Amino acid sequence: MPVVGSSAYNTAGQITALVRSLLNDAAGNLFTDTVLLPYANSAYRKVQRAIGNAGGGAFIQDDALLVVTAVTAVDPSLQVSITDATAPPNQLPTDLLVPVKIWERPNLSTDDFAEMVDVSQHGGLPSREQDTTLSIWEWRADGLYFLGATQDTQIRLRYNKAYPDFTDDTSPVLIRNAQEAIAYATAALAGWARGSPLSERWDEAAADALEDLVSAAVRREQNSQRRRRPYSWRTGYTPF
Repeated sequence: MPVVGSSAYNTAGQITALVRSLLNDAAGNLFTDTVLLPYANSAYRKVQRAIGNAGGGAFIQDDALLVVTAVTAVDPSLQVSITDATAPPNQLPTDLLVPVKIWERPNLSTDDFAEMVDVSQHGGLPSREQDTTLSIWEWRADGLYFLGATQDTQIRLRYNKAYPDFTDDTSPVLIRNAQEAIAYATAALAGWARGSPLSERWDEAAADALEDLVSAAVRREQNSQRRRRPYSWRTGYTPF
């Protein structure tokens, strides 16, 4: 029996073809890919947000390695940051939405990474002199902020990411089995923009399809085995 090449991912062209059928324009006389792609991207982002908020692991990116340069002077008023404006190659990843965890080790070393403490929701960074390690971090104003360290430090970043927008009909849909949710939402947006009375029905169909995807993500999360971190997992740290 011949082996048939296949992929678990659909393409944007398959989504827009389904949308045209839903909108009774299978020939594409009105709803071309150029017309539909902005609506499809809006629907795609909506699906990503819903699944990501439900804990879907597909949006986790790990092992982004960046370097935080050493401070030139020990000063409790100093802070250092990594943002989109940081010089390459140490700027934030372009697909980053929000950081999840950060680990550190001396730059150019082969030491194990040590997990750092997130103080973003605990009053932010304190005022204290720099040490040889960063120890703590804060996420604010779309940037990572640190007190700094007296040596260059390599950090390992784990974060929630966004998938790139569709650019043409060959763009992959990087969410498995999401074609109906995206297509129905796209049809609702495109129909609504042209005053279609069916747009509300497609919006309801999109909500139902999205609920199925979210439910599947929640079930996977509930089935994941997790170990609770002991209270004293990092002794000796006093952020304030």
